[in-house]
Amino acid sequence: MLKRILPAEVSAVIGARLNEERVYELRFRAGMPVMVNYGGSYYYLNKNGIADKPEDAFVLEGQAVQSLVVRATEYSLYSVNNQLAKGFITITGGVRIGICGELVEDAGCVKTIKNFSSVNIRIPHQVPGCAKPAWNPLFDDGVKNTLLVGPPGAGKTTVLRDIVCNLSREGTPRNILVVDERCELAAVHNTRPQLLIGRTADIISNCGKAYAFSYGIRSMRPDLIVTDELMGGADLAAVRAAALSGVAVIASIHAGTMDELKKKPGMQEAMADGIFGRYAVLSCRRGPGTFEGVYDEAQRQLWDGAVCLPQSS
Repeated sequence: MLKRILPAEVSAVIGARLNEERVYELRFRAGMPVMVNYGGSYYYLNKNGIADKPEDAFVLEGQAVQSLVVRATEYSLYSVNNQLAKGFITITGGVRIGICGELVEDAGCVKTIKNFSSVNIRIPHQVPGCAKPAWNPLFDDGVKNTLLVGPPGAGKTTVLRDIVCNLSREGTPRNILVVDERCELAAVHNTRPQLLIGRTADIISNCGKAYAFSYGIRSMRPDLIVTDELMGGADLAAVRAAALSGVAVIASIHAGTMDELKKKPGMQEAMADGIFGRYAVLSCRRGPGTFEGVYDEAQRQLWDGAVCLPQSS
């Protein structure tokens, strides 16, 4: 699917010059050099492969960016407008395409995006076993409410996915509700998850966490809820309500360190109340998926990690 939507010259270079397993993102900005996140670092893309400087890099003009998005929607922008209005679309294979452009609003609500100016193609990678280095400090005392902490690109979503896969087949089967608000964890397309997410997972996509938690607990009776990218007060309230209902939650949040985490809206209160029994801090220090440490509910360090997870080769 990815090769079908990319400009032919870009697709040809990636196939001939790069290790596709190390291509994490492709960034197209109208009239600007094409960039690629290759192995965790950004480079410019040209006919010879990657370069540190923009000279001779591929450049897509506005109409080419527009055409890329139209091809990604299989020539039906209307069919994906629910996602598009949120700034992204997900295609076969779990590839998520972030989109910038002109927002169309009605009564204060974004109805769609048009005149696309930037596209960020994020290519997911399955890394089986990537949660293994931190497994014992996280789960040796059972599954507690757990928060993966790290900056964008630190591997939080990949680790969450691996945790779901392992918990779904380990010991007594668990009913796991995956709340995939932005279609990154499971990337359901035409009813089927595009990424390995475990054999006992039920998936709610394209839905805010507060509603998905409430409806999912009532409808699906989960033992565990897994979700990505908590964004503050309402999301933390949903986690708290789930915990009070006897349902464990494993989630992720953007923050570089435990100190930064404390400054996030609502986190001081959540941490003081011991809502999360485990915190795992991830970074890109040794490549995406570097565990920097695991902490308990009182933010005491249980493990100083600094272990780089297995990388795609």
